[in-house]
Amino acid sequence: MVVRSGIPRPAGLRGPVYICVVLLVLEAQLGDCFLTNYRGISSDGFSICPSDMRNCSCKSYTGSESEIDCPEADPTIQLRIEPRQYAELKCQRNRRYEFDQIPQLSIGATKRLTIDDCPFPRHQSILQFVSFLGTAQVKLLWLKNNANHEQSASLVRHHFEGLESLDRLAISNAKLADIRADLFEHLPNLTWLDMRDNIFQLPPTIFDTLPRLRILELSFNSMEVLDPRLLRNLPNLRLLTLWHNKLHSISREAFEGVPLLERLDISANQLEALPSDLFAPLTKLSELALGFNHFRTLPQGLFRSNKELRKLKLAYQRVELETLPGDLLQELPAMDQVILERNGLTKLPGTLLYGSANVTELNLAGNRLRELPEDLLRDQLNLRELKLQNNQLVSLPDGLLRNTGELRSLHLSHNQLERLSGSMLRALNKLEELYLDHNQLQTIDQRAFQSTGALHTLHLQSNQLSFETFSALPKLETTIDAAAAAIEAAASAGTSDEFGIFVQDGTPFQYMHALRELDLSNNFLTSVPRDLLVNTHELQRLNLTRNNITSLTYSSLQFLAPDITVDLRHNSIFEIDLADMERLARLETSDPSRGDEAGRSTKARILLNDNPLNCNCIVYTFARYMQRRLNSSSLYERVELVADTLACEGPEHLHGMLIRDVPTRELLCELDSPTTAIRHCPDGCSCLIRPADSGVIVNCNSQGLNQVPSLPRPTSFGYRFIELHVENNNISSLPSTGAAAGGWNDVHELYASNNSIDKLRLEQLPAGLRVLDLTRNKLTGLDGTVTEALTNRADKLLALRLAHNEWTCQCEASQFLTFAHANARSIDDFTRLQCADGRQLDQTTLGDLCTDRTGSIVLACILISIVACLLALLSFVYYTYHLELKVWLFKHGICLWLVAEEELDRDKLYDAFVSYSHKDEAFITEHLVPTLERPPMNFRICWHVRDWTPGEMISSQISSSVEQSRRTIIVLSSNFLESLWGQLEFRTAHLQSMAERRNRLIIVIYGDIGNIDDLEPELRAYLHTNTYVRWGDPWFWDKVRFAMPHPPKVRGGGANGGGSGANVVKSGVSTAGGLFMKQLQPSGHSTVDDKLELIKPQSAMVPATPPALTTPPTEPNGSIPATPNGSVGPFIISNGLSNGTPTHRIASPPYRPINGGHINGAFMINTNAKQSDV
Repeated sequence: MVVRSGIPRPAGLRGPVYICVVLLVLEAQLGDCFLTNYRGISSDGFSICPSDMRNCSCKSYTGSESEIDCPEADPTIQLRIEPRQYAELKCQRNRRYEFDQIPQLSIGATKRLTIDDCPFPRHQSILQFVSFLGTAQVKLLWLKNNANHEQSASLVRHHFEGLESLDRLAISNAKLADIRADLFEHLPNLTWLDMRDNIFQLPPTIFDTLPRLRILELSFNSMEVLDPRLLRNLPNLRLLTLWHNKLHSISREAFEGVPLLERLDISANQLEALPSDLFAPLTKLSELALGFNHFRTLPQGLFRSNKELRKLKLAYQRVELETLPGDLLQELPAMDQVILERNGLTKLPGTLLYGSANVTELNLAGNRLRELPEDLLRDQLNLRELKLQNNQLVSLPDGLLRNTGELRSLHLSHNQLERLSGSMLRALNKLEELYLDHNQLQTIDQRAFQSTGALHTLHLQSNQLSFETFSALPKLETTIDAAAAAIEAAASAGTSDEFGIFVQDGTPFQYMHALRELDLSNNFLTSVPRDLLVNTHELQRLNLTRNNITSLTYSSLQFLAPDITVDLRHNSIFEIDLADMERLARLETSDPSRGDEAGRSTKARILLNDNPLNCNCIVYTFARYMQRRLNSSSLYERVELVADTLACEGPEHLHGMLIRDVPTRELLCELDSPTTAIRHCPDGCSCLIRPADSGVIVNCNSQGLNQVPSLPRPTSFGYRFIELHVENNNISSLPSTGAAAGGWNDVHELYASNNSIDKLRLEQLPAGLRVLDLTRNKLTGLDGTVTEALTNRADKLLALRLAHNEWTCQCEASQFLTFAHANARSIDDFTRLQCADGRQLDQTTLGDLCTDRTGSIVLACILISIVACLLALLSFVYYTYHLELKVWLFKHGICLWLVAEEELDRDKLYDAFVSYSHKDEAFITEHLVPTLERPPMNFRICWHVRDWTPGEMISSQISSSVEQSRRTIIVLSSNFLESLWGQLEFRTAHLQSMAERRNRLIIVIYGDIGNIDDLEPELRAYLHTNTYVRWGDPWFWDKVRFAMPHPPKVRGGGANGGGSGANVVKSGVSTAGGLFMKQLQPSGHSTVDDKLELIKPQSAMVPATPPALTTPPTEPNGSIPATPNGSVGPFIISNGLSNGTPTHRIASPPYRPINGGHINGAFMINTNAKQSDV
């Protein structure tokens, strides 16, 4: 037993003495005190634990509360007491109770006495039953759970003796069998009676002895009938609760005896109908609850007499109440709250609320309404809350809310609304909360919220909204006149400013400056509406979960609201691009114009978990943010990105890894997207970019490449270097660096394992190379320049891999061995380097490579000496008897190739004499002579411009040139056929060839010469019986070289061979003994003969134009100095003058050498030539 009470009576005081002492103490201590021999008195003077506790225990707490348990070991009775406030007696069920063990207390008057789970005495009153408390006056008595005891007596009249001053009585779950009408005879002052949770039938006159009763609670009693006499003598009754009984009907006389009744609850019964005048006697009725019944209809005029009715709760009918009478709630000036929730209503009369202008709350939620009358709220000027959720509304009349200017909260969720017009909310300038969630909204007019400037809570979740950037034009009339009429009509209606002809950029949120909470979850949004960033300055919570947002940028997270939480979880966000985050943050802190903004304590909290993030280069900055690696600490103060459980959805090797743990070097992107106009990646390769180190990864593995492909310059698209992978190909050599190498110069990491590279040169190493992988190639060694370069770059070279090559372990490879041992730390696979013979390189020393080979050297020297002696002997014999040997060979026709041409042509000065028309001189100076005289041909050419001696007869010069030349090259053109000197030169050469029985003529057809049969007979006969070469033939130079004397002597840059009058050709400059200089002049239509220009040069000649029918062939390689403008260097003919002397420039085309010779003294020049060639 736990007791919290006043002070018990001391054991030593009895009778009148005790009474006197108590009176004295009361006078001394404000009329209420405790005896001084009680122990445990606290500082506030309220502890009630006596000194003699018998077999009980007492605990006092700080304050005034005490607990007494009896008996102490296994208590069956507990007392909780707080003096002057309450006393609670609780019994343990189904136990033996010994109330005489409780020590005597004296708590005095108390406000509340509770007896819980204790049996009622049979012959005592309640006060006598608890006499050990020492209380004489109780305001509230609560008897509960008495029905659980079989030995308990039923509650009867004598139990309330001595409680005449009792104000409130509560009886719940008590034993009330055979209840009598005089039960409350001793309670004349009772004003509050609670008899809930008891199963009984009340006598009709039981309340006749309670004239002061104001509150009667009869809930949970299973009453089936309300007797008309039960309430007839309760004139002061104000509240009557009959909730949760089994009443089927109520007669019209039931409430005639309670004219002052203000609050009536008859809900949760089984009522099916009500008399139309049932509530007529209740003129003071202010609150009425009729819910949870079986009403299918209600009578007209039901509340006609209840003008003071303020609150009606007609909700949760157990059957469908399809409609209401048109006058049910009319003309009720005091009506404030109407709850018509979940009644199954399908329609409402438009006159339902006429004349009830003071309604502030209307709840129509949970019905089956598909439409509402436009005049339903015509008179609701003071309406502040309207609940229409959980209906089937498809649309709302535009004028429904036109007179509800005081509306603060509008609930339209869980309907089927598809559109919110611009005029629906026009009158709601005080609206603060709007709930439109769980509809089918696809369109919200851009001006829908233009008048709702006070709106601070908006729920739009679970709709079909997408919010395109531009709002659609309203549907206009098809003619100008019709459109003008519409504008005029709008103007006459006073809404001209609302006629939306022009398209405005933005969303409906642009007017919501006071918005604090916005829920847009479960929609079709693809991005964060910009108006939420710049126009909603007070926004605190923004829910965008479960939308179709796929990407985020830092600009889409720059909210101007000072403290906002944005929930972006459960979207489709696969990329988060925060590349501008640091730059914009620096601008915000450095720009003075943003000082006020920077001074504000702003922080946006963005929730990003549960998204399918693609971990590529786009999320690089985001990953650095999550890993706390950004340089600007202010970013973390301004934006908090919550992504602690956000994991990578792709790529596959990063799947499931948290973004905060992803290595930033693994964040890559394709260099060229499918829509890239200019592609940088080499064909057949894949290219990735890596922002972590501004590198470009070019992967050309296993492509069957024979050479490194052309690489892009990474600096051209904002990156620094290339990481090149060319493993598993057939590459035999690496490209050289230089201006023409392109992106090869920017390769910093080269992975070229499993190729065929057999040599590495210094010029092949890019300057920034830091990783070189050449494993599984065919390298045999590294020369000194390469090893020196790699040694100098040791501080920059991060990795070098050289294993599985064919390293030559000989003394010549000592430099490589020294390099490998000195840079063992930089060579990752140093311990796996092996020689071609299987020796481990890390265990090989220089002594192992360079062994003593003295014996081998001596043997080699002896062999070489013997061979040299034999060669010397043979040489001596040849030079002693060479004349006799050649005579013998010539006589017997043996080895004529050895003696014939060399002997006959030994004293000839030139290899060839060139015969041509001066009109074709451009061909001679630009192609023929330069190519023949420079390497690799190195022929001596007799050119009359340079080599003839001035003053001698031309015919003599021609004859001399032909005789002193091993060949005569005839440049046969239409111009040549018209030249008398050309014909003379041809005849001279032809006659000499016939005299020597050797073919010394080389015919070069230059241009179109017409039909051969029309030519001069001697020339025609020669062309019919000999081959020739045509300019433009791709094998031109090979055939010319074949026809020339061979094998030619190497004369490039040497002396003239001992002949007088010979010229020196060196470095592209040819001189004619310094005697004269000939300037090429345009030929035009000059008729001057070819060789007369040697006597009298012409000044008006123009260079001959090459024939249109010829195409220059590819010329052999040569080296001619380049001109400043990048063209091929000139072939210069100079007379030794130093200033102002014109020079001729002869192009030097490339050359492809072949082997050639002549057969039986006839030169086979164009063996595939046909008659049609001429």
